Amino acid sequence: MRIIKSIHNNAAICADGKEHELIALGTSFGFGTIPREIPFSDIKRTFYGIDPKSLGLVSELTEDVLEFAAQLADPARTISPNLPVTLANHIAFAIKRTRGHMVVEMPLTYDVQQSYLAEYRIKEMAVHGISRTFNVRLPKTEAVGIALSIVSCAIFASAHDAERQKTTERLIEDNTKIVEEKLHITVGRNSFDYARFATHMRYLIGRLIVGEYVSSGAAALLPVLEEGYPYVSACGNAVADFLEKSLDAKLDEEERAYLTLHVNRAFERETSGQA
Repeated sequence: MRIIKSIHNNAAICADGKEHELIALGTSFGFGTIPREIPFSDIKRTFYGIDPKSLGLVSELTEDVLEFAAQLADPARTISPNLPVTLANHIAFAIKRTRGHMVVEMPLTYDVQQSYLAEYRIKEMAVHGISRTFNVRLPKTEAVGIALSIVSCAIFASAHDAERQKTTERLIEDNTKIVEEKLHITVGRNSFDYARFATHMRYLIGRLIVGEYVSSGAAALLPVLEEGYPYVSACGNAVADFLEKSLDAKLDEEERAYLTLHVNRAFERETSGQA
C-alpha cells in the first residue's frame, strides 16, 4: 500500500497494488515523506469508493468518530460507500450539540420507526455505542437524525444516475455563484468550506428530485436567523428560491432554515463580519 496524499494526521489517500485509490486510517499516516509505502499491518481501516467531494468532510473528522461510524455502517454498507463519512459527520456534530446542550427538534420518531425499520435499528445501535464510546447520551431528536442521515444517503445513492448527477453538479455550481454574489465572497472550489456546502446541497437536491422531504426541526430558528444573520438568511432564501424554480419543488420553512444554517456553517469564516 502506498500513501499518495495526506488528509489529516491519521488519514491519507492511498493506492493499493492495483492502483485503486482509497482512504486509509492509521497512526501518523498524514506525517512523513509522501509518497511512501506502508505495511498492511499498520492500516486500521480502509474506505473504497468514497466520493472525492467528501474528502473535505473526512479532513475534519477525528479518527475515533470515523472508525465508530464505519463499524456502525458495516451492516448497511451496500447503501453507499459514502455512508461511513455521512454518518461520521452527523455523529460528530450530534455529539458537539449534545455536549453544548443544544437541542434540535426532530418530531419524526414514530414515522422513522414505522417507515425505516432497518435504519431505526442502526440508530438504536448508534445511541448505545456513542454512550459507551464517547460518554455522551444523545437525546431522541439527535438519535432520529442518525436514522434520517442513512435514509438521505440511500436516497442520493438511488438517484445517482449520470443525468441526475450532471443536473446536481450544475445546480451546485449555480447556487455557489448565488452565495458568492449575495455574500460578496469568493468560494474556492477546492476548499473544505466548499466541499462541506456541496455535500449538503447534494443531499438536499437528491431529496427534492425524488420528492422526499425531511423535517429537521429547524423551522423555529428561521426568525432568529433572519434577525441575527440577515445577509446569510437572505442568501439562504435566494438559494432556496432558485432550487424551487429549477426543480419545480417547494422548500418549506424547515428546509429553508436548515439550508441557511448550512450556508452559515460552511462559510462562517467569510461571513463572520456580516451580521
